Amino acid sequence: MMNGRRQFVLQLAPLAGAAVILPRIARAKDLPVLTETDPVAIALGFKLDTNKVEQTRYPMHTREQTCGNCLHFMKPGADHARCDIFSKTVPKNGWCNAYVKRA
Repeated sequence: MMNGRRQFVLQLAPLAGAAVILPRIARAKDLPVLTETDPVAIALGFKLDTNKVEQTRYPMHTREQTCGNCLHFMKPGADHARCDIFSKTVPKNGWCNAYVKRA
């Protein structure tokens, strides 16, 4: 009886893992693209292009700071990826005031 239960659990484990991972993959592809007119984007000074950030308003900003090398950019190296600040897709050349350099 113990072997039967153990085999059942071992066969069920990969299915449980897939049930957790697959919806996340599907949701990541369905995320909307962040726009500069989004209320949260406005609050954080988000720009689609880091070169268009207002230096007087954000004096700590440098042009080397981009979404693509930010800790919150979920797929380093991709052209667009999910940002965990906005829960939307952002371009790698974007920038916002929540920027944290990826180690």
